[in-house]
Amino acid sequence: MDQIPPPKEVKILETAEDIQERRQQVLSRYDNFKADARAKREKLEDSRRFQYFKRDADELESWILEKLQAASDESYKDPTNLQAKIQKHQAFEAEVAAHSNAIVVLDNTGREMINQNHYESETIRRRLGM
Repeated sequence: MDQIPPPKEVKILETAEDIQERRQQVLSRYDNFKADARAKREKLEDSRRFQYFKRDADELESWILEKLQAASDESYKDPTNLQAKIQKHQAFEAEVAAHSNAIVVLDNTGREMINQNHYESETIRRRLGM
């Protein structure tokens, strides 16, 4: 069983200087606590941003691979049902155009994180192909 540590000796504050000194110690510890909490929050925010970046990059990469597979389909060589293929191609072009903004946003986000010296800058740089 864990032993309970003996109680600390309580220092009696007798003078105004003792009280002021103790007050400064408490305020100093509190300032250190706030600084540590702020640093931890910033690290957590950086981690959250990186996780979102990674998620978005994975989703975009998956979408691109899916579209590359669809684009490499050779059924276009078959001249039958040409009107349906034209409509399918137009829908494909519209979807690619709609996602082009997502690529720009992801690139800008990654570059911004790198410029801010994010702790995962190297991973972000590799992911962006830089």
